[in-house]
Amino acid sequence: METFLNIYAPIALIIFFGGLALRMGRWAKALVIHRSVRGRNATFPVHMADLGLFKGATDVLAGPVQRFHKPANRVWSRGYMLYHIAIITEVTGYSLSALILFVRMAMGQPVPNIAHHTAQSFNYAPSNLLAIVFGNGESLASQFLFGSFAPIFVNVTWVAVGFAVVGNLHLVYTLLTRRNSAVLADIDAASKGVRIKGRITWDRLAVRLLIFSIIWTELFARLELINGIVFVHAALGLALFTLFPFTYLFHMVFNIVALYYGAKRSSIRAVA
Repeated sequence: METFLNIYAPIALIIFFGGLALRMGRWAKALVIHRSVRGRNATFPVHMADLGLFKGATDVLAGPVQRFHKPANRVWSRGYMLYHIAIITEVTGYSLSALILFVRMAMGQPVPNIAHHTAQSFNYAPSNLLAIVFGNGESLASQFLFGSFAPIFVNVTWVAVGFAVVGNLHLVYTLLTRRNSAVLADIDAASKGVRIKGRITWDRLAVRLLIFSIIWTELFARLELINGIVFVHAALGLALFTLFPFTYLFHMVFNIVALYYGAKRSSIRAVA
């Protein structure tokens, strides 16, 4: 697995940045196209004060969940919430780990050798670096990355791993039972009795099962149940990283911009 990671890592980076460039080209195109700015709807009361960006963001994030997703499909809604809490925490942890690792490498400091279980080495091979980043919850890597703060980091991310396991169980269940995007209960009095069948999309199922595998290999690595499983975990994580620009996962990037403009429009009452 280490040899595979050493070969695959540079290829994955080329594919990732190539896909990223293609997707970001849409934004570049949007920047040079003139668009008229929409303000408040003419029928909205002009004397009403702005809600503020924070309240606008809260409405954009929580509004659809409370008004539609939660009453329509509680299992999916609960899984969606738990999964996103987990993924935001985990991605933040991986990003912070990678930043600390490369800063320390730039300073010429030794790094742990995960395969040999030694605290200091100059093994800068991609497989070892990926094992440090993706295995940041294990004792050797966490102590190197976070020092005295390692127990806090590990405990916080343990909660995230628990949320990820439960949340993904919910989401995989809804996909396999064709309850994804389904309306299973009354949303409100006006839509009483309305039901919509769910659907299964193979790309989402494949990505969901890949994420599911990543979560379980991380769990096994943290518990040290299987020797070397952290390299499998790193390989799966790298595979997801490679697929990121080419799947629906790219909405994580688009959502940052969408959240800002949605919150802005909501705060000035440009939308109901």
